Amino acid sequence: MISFKSFVYAIQDAIVHASEVLMDKNTAMIDKYFVADTAPESNGAMIPRTVTLRYPHLNSEPVNVSVPLITLAPLSMSKLEKATLSANFEMEVIGGDLQLHFSGKDESGSGLFSKKHKTAWGKIEITFSPQETSEGLQVLVEGYEAILKKQIG
Repeated sequence: MISFKSFVYAIQDAIVHASEVLMDKNTAMIDKYFVADTAPESNGAMIPRTVTLRYPHLNSEPVNVSVPLITLAPLSMSKLEKATLSANFEMEVIGGDLQLHFSGKDESGSGLFSKKHKTAWGKIEITFSPQETSEGLQVLVEGYEAILKKQIG
């Protein structure tokens, strides 16, 4: 048996933990597209990971263009939108606290007139949905795209 209060706290903790894992996964994107600047005067600033591409020009030789990787990849992040849990259980008030019993097993024995074993079951539905890109990240990417256009133009 578990108290109803403990059951609710456990579910809430699991959902909060799942949200934190998603947030960590989303912020790991920074390490994917940026690297620490090793110059002593940078004070640990991050610089974009780049790839050099040869870009053709109509009237001249192709030029090498330094392209930040963050401008080439779609930025997708996830968020936990909804979590639903359904379960069958027996309830009993013990010592003033509501207790839940999930096993569903009848403990009365296995005689001819004993109750049949019940089956405990549960169902969880978790909905993940795309999260809108933050305004700060969007402005950052647009800035890199503007610099890229100047290199090409």
